Amino acid sequence: GTTSADAVVMSYLGNTLYMTQDAYEKAFGVDFRPNGVLAHLTGSADDQVALSERLSQDGTWLSVVSTQKLVDDFSSAFTLINTVVYVVIVLAAALSFTVVFTLSNTNISERERELATIKVLGFKAPEVHRYINKETLILTGIGVLVGLPVGYVLARSLTWILRMPSLYFDVVVDPPTYVISAVLAFAFTVVVNLMTNRSLNRIDMVGALKSAE
Repeated sequence: GTTSADAVVMSYLGNTLYMTQDAYEKAFGVDFRPNGVLAHLTGSADDQVALSERLSQDGTWLSVVSTQKLVDDFSSAFTLINTVVYVVIVLAAALSFTVVFTLSNTNISERERELATIKVLGFKAPEVHRYINKETLILTGIGVLVGLPVGYVLARSLTWILRMPSLYFDVVVDPPTYVISAVLAFAFTVVVNLMTNRSLNRIDMVGALKSAE
């Protein structure tokens, strides 16, 4: 029964103030007269939506809002959004794979003389593989360490830019999501390394050492 705020409610849709009857009468100086009814319905979701539609057609009620209908509408909207998110994830994975593959091949092609020299000095194929693949894995690790926090900040920035007075987007990233992202990044790198090992094996030691700088 006080006009001071006791707590703040995080509301993602709309702006609402909750107060007791005593607080309302003290704030506005008038007796409280209810102008709405909050009904907790039982039954199936379809029955609840059907009842709200029947009541909305009754002129007795100024407006009727069904939380179940709101849930259904938002579920349909987010189904489409989730599909878009899955497509973006697949495209991002393909881009990640392509970038790592291109960088690895470029790295090998520009260091043929160095790799040929290592082979001439007696390094075995597995040792040459580790020499190059270790660098790719280290770079991937650096990318993961930098990319995860930067990605979170970017997501926060986008939601801040897209904010609206009556709609709030919150960024909630479960810890397993970071683990999955890191594992996928390293998995792509390992696959690329297995593919580029063939290029390492095909390096012509004599031809590479004879080529001009």
